[in-house]
Amino acid sequence: MSVKVSVIMASFLGDYMYAAKNRVDKFNRAVNSFKSQTYPNKELIIVSDGCPITIAETTKHLSNEIKLFGLTKQEYFSGLVRDYGCKKATGDIICYLDTDDFFGNNHLQIIASSIQNYDWIYFNDTIIYRFHPTENRILSSVVRETKLERGSIGTSAIAHKNIPQISWSGCNGYGHDWDFIHKLMANTNHRKIENSEYKVCHIPNSSVDC
Repeated sequence: MSVKVSVIMASFLGDYMYAAKNRVDKFNRAVNSFKSQTYPNKELIIVSDGCPITIAETTKHLSNEIKLFGLTKQEYFSGLVRDYGCKKATGDIICYLDTDDFFGNNHLQIIASSIQNYDWIYFNDTIIYRFHPTENRILSSVVRETKLERGSIGTSAIAHKNIPQISWSGCNGYGHDWDFIHKLMANTNHRKIENSEYKVCHIPNSSVDC
């Protein structure tokens, strides 16, 4: 049987500084992109970070593959939310999905077939500049090169095996995602892949918000 992939989605759909527009629509697009994966052995762990909107929206999607957990509001940019999701994951591999982004249909298949002999992998993503929501079609995009350095890579551009030494413990506050990746670099073997299908649809302080 194929290995199981767990996708962790930390979600706060309320207003906050630098939040994406139309957050509920983007959240549902993200969840639907998980549902549309060609890879069958998967689960989505949604962790509501003190947000009743997330809970209300997730109830539309709940299934054997999609699970919801609620926490009280955590510190802004808290790794505790992702850590909670990882502890609830039952998959062999863990990756992440931001609520304002989405997967291409083959993303999890690519992750599962690429990680194999490595503890974790990282990958380039694709920035979406224009998206047609009615037709669910990308109109304009560009591949973004990621590097293992602060400011160049975030949690959405990695996947790792579900093993005890990989933990979000101590990774909180601004830069929590880089703190976690830095821990990965120090303790595990990794590789970069070139063909992921992670689509970035919101970048704070830029025109990208589609």
